[in-house]
Amino acid sequence: MDQTPMDEKGTIETKDFSDTDMQDDPDSSEDNDESPEEEQQQYDNADLIFQQHKGEVFVVDVDKSGKHAVSGGVDDKGYVWEIETGDVLVDHKGQDSVTCACFSADSSFVAMGDISGAIKVWKMDTREEVWEFQTGGDLEWLKWHPVAPVLMAGTTDGEAWLWKIPSGDCKTYQSHGDGCTCGDIFPDGKKAALGYADGSVRIFDLKTQEVLHTINKGKNAHRDGINDVRCSPDGQVVLTASVDGSSKLISLATGKISATYGTRGNQETDFSVEKVSFSNSLPLAATASLNGQLTIWDLKSGQIRHKCQHPEGITSILWNGTTVFSGCLDGISRQWDARSGELLATFVGHSDQIYDLALSSDGRLLLSASADETVRVFDTTSGIGLPSTSS
Repeated sequence: MDQTPMDEKGTIETKDFSDTDMQDDPDSSEDNDESPEEEQQQYDNADLIFQQHKGEVFVVDVDKSGKHAVSGGVDDKGYVWEIETGDVLVDHKGQDSVTCACFSADSSFVAMGDISGAIKVWKMDTREEVWEFQTGGDLEWLKWHPVAPVLMAGTTDGEAWLWKIPSGDCKTYQSHGDGCTCGDIFPDGKKAALGYADGSVRIFDLKTQEVLHTINKGKNAHRDGINDVRCSPDGQVVLTASVDGSSKLISLATGKISATYGTRGNQETDFSVEKVSFSNSLPLAATASLNGQLTIWDLKSGQIRHKCQHPEGITSILWNGTTVFSGCLDGISRQWDARSGELLATFVGHSDQIYDLALSSDGRLLLSASADETVRVFDTTSGIGLPSTSS
């Protein structure tokens, strides 16, 4: 496998597979003393590797055009960079580990935030820093409004913030004492669902700052912290992911739990549900757990459609049409057919666990951020990411 640096700094490598025989004679393995695990670690089907970070990379996002990426890591650095060349467009030095980084809906702005609560925004066409803010508590999450140049964040002191960018006009959504661990804005842009460390979920009217629903009581309520919350594409329901090993489907109209997925009350960390996501084209949802199980749920029947087992915990999932991408602690990303449960492709090359995934709007580029200090870029249409014998 040839490796050709794309620039003098060596921040990006390209991979040339023109001389690689993907259909090697299976008998040839008899002369190979390497174990399957060693072979897997050496193989790398990434098209590009961004290596500017000097420590674990926690977060990655790709802009609407599929030409620019943003990443942040434990080295207190955040970078906006060109995917094709690896050229750094914005070089940000945070006060602490950069754990949040994302482009606005139209990609005209990019935001980065570190654990300390320091948040900055840049205008993409000029690369100019146009806004900054310091929250009172440590930053938990950062997310853009689905339409407007409005940024939302949650902090460990339980506060949630909403800012117009670049004016900085601000609204706050009051804490009830526990950290605001995650949040999502409804497709209509008028409401938001927020998850908290005590297992409660609150749905806010963004304009009036009124709490529309609080979900924290009853035998079906979560018993532990919320890791993730997602609003459905039609804006009718919310899906949660909890440390207690379960996910809840919550009706926006009533604020009541309509379904529970998983094992309620399981306190083993390995069964923590880390991520949830809705399909945009099918009445399906996916949940991903630290026990390595990706579960595809039929929202109409409430039944499990498929269980897709991974060798280690899953940290990130993304839908693309009828398929789901998963990022795993074994350093491998996988693509699954949600209708059949079949493993379609594997994307390998990382030497350590994957923390985050991003997908270009056309579904062609998959980016993965890893503890191995790199961001890898895979072409999902190249045909190189063939299914592995181990899923």
